[in-house]
Amino acid sequence: MKLNPFPATSVGAVVVALFVCSLALPARAQFSPETKLSVGVFSRALVVQAFYRSAAWNAKVQTVIDQRKRAVAEGDADKLDAIDRDLNAMQTLAQRQLTGEASLKNILDHLSAAWPAIAREADVDIIVDSPIYLVPGVAVTDITPIVVKHLAGR
Repeated sequence: MKLNPFPATSVGAVVVALFVCSLALPARAQFSPETKLSVGVFSRALVVQAFYRSAAWNAKVQTVIDQRKRAVAEGDADKLDAIDRDLNAMQTLAQRQLTGEASLKNILDHLSAAWPAIAREADVDIIVDSPIYLVPGVAVTDITPIVVKHLAGR
């Protein structure tokens, strides 16, 4: 009696196909050759200056100064020393940010809700402080005026 190899072969093929399909394939972004990203860059120095001249920053500093006045009136030397240390730390951070020695995290966080609107207004796909390397032909747009406008309006 001759056995038919077809059922065994087809079952084996189905098992192999299911095994291959169950493997997790790495996901990659698929860009067509026509896809071009536009990059928005900003001047660190101008953004730092705009942030520390903004109404939001002035309100924060005024709150700290009011706390300092209360500490002086109450004669609380420990609280006064702590507030003076905070004010000095704030000044040092601003200076270090201006020279590029410190992160812009507090400024970037302040603008966190505005980044999508800034990107739309500037018509850019990516916003970076300053690119390290760009291939020739990448569209780069200076979005500093738009960022400064959003800082002034907040």
